[in-house]
Amino acid sequence: MAVRARLSRLSLFQRIAVGNAFVIVLGAVVGTLLTRHLAERAADVWLIVLFATTGILLSLVVNFWTVGMALQPLRDLGRLVRRLQSGDQAIDPAELKNPDPYTTRVASTLHSLVLQLEERNRELQALSERAINAQEEERRAIARSLHDDTGQALSMLIIHLDRIDEHVPSKDSRLKKQVSQARELAANSLTELRGILAGLRPAILDDLGLVPAIRWYARTNLERAGVKVVFKAPGVPLELPPAVSITLFRIVQEAVNNIVRHSNATSATIVLQLRDGQVQLRVEDDGRGFDRERVSRSAVQSHRLGLLGIRERAELLGGQVAVEAAPGQGSRLQVSIPLTDQGEGQHG
Repeated sequence: MAVRARLSRLSLFQRIAVGNAFVIVLGAVVGTLLTRHLAERAADVWLIVLFATTGILLSLVVNFWTVGMALQPLRDLGRLVRRLQSGDQAIDPAELKNPDPYTTRVASTLHSLVLQLEERNRELQALSERAINAQEEERRAIARSLHDDTGQALSMLIIHLDRIDEHVPSKDSRLKKQVSQARELAANSLTELRGILAGLRPAILDDLGLVPAIRWYARTNLERAGVKVVFKAPGVPLELPPAVSITLFRIVQEAVNNIVRHSNATSATIVLQLRDGQVQLRVEDDGRGFDRERVSRSAVQSHRLGLLGIRERAELLGGQVAVEAAPGQGSRLQVSIPLTDQGEGQHG
């Protein structure tokens, strides 16, 4: 046990050097004794060849064994790294068997880095959740302000212009035309304002729920772009947790905008359903698709953060996102969000 304890404190280089020295010394001693023994007996050539071959094979076996034992810490370290790559973050340097100082230091460094990354991920997730919540609150406040102030002002302006138009003499065609143009401009501004409000915080989402909101948004935007849309929501209740509703609506919003802007699709399908305690969303189109790996690698540099935003929103609620796409083969987005333990106030 004392010898093993001393060996465990040796570095890999020292272990290999000691092992090779042991093999060389053993081979020299045994070879010398065998040579002397065979020379005294004037053994046949075949017997000498047999003993030499046996000695070589024995030396190789002992060498492989000693080198293998010396490199055992590296194999253990490799297994820990593979576990880390597979998503198992519970790396413990104590799991190394008979480690040397170098591999122990590497394992401890990896363990420290994993803990730091976990902590940073939790911090970034908390910041991201806070930013998304603040964004949704700001959108709701802006939408309420625009609706109550600007929208009402434009509506009153249109009413006043209508009354002015009634009192303008029909023979004053120039003034009547100006009033008509002003009313048309105010009506167009009100229409554009309603479109902005729908993007910021659609009232239908708060009033009627997620399913009508998705149906309205998808049909309004996709059919306007010439894309035939099929929407299905079998068995989905009108009321879902507010965090889930706003998250799924924002994901659909991003997916629909991507189809309109980039896909050149002729048809799209949106399916919302409940299954195994999860609400599942699928959005697919028959457009030109894209190279998923290339888009993921260049997302930050090209400032195309739509898929990253979708993934971030879903993961904040414990959900998962899968994207299937290939050039010329359309694309499919699948999102699953669990309905358990969802905070009522998030993104509300």
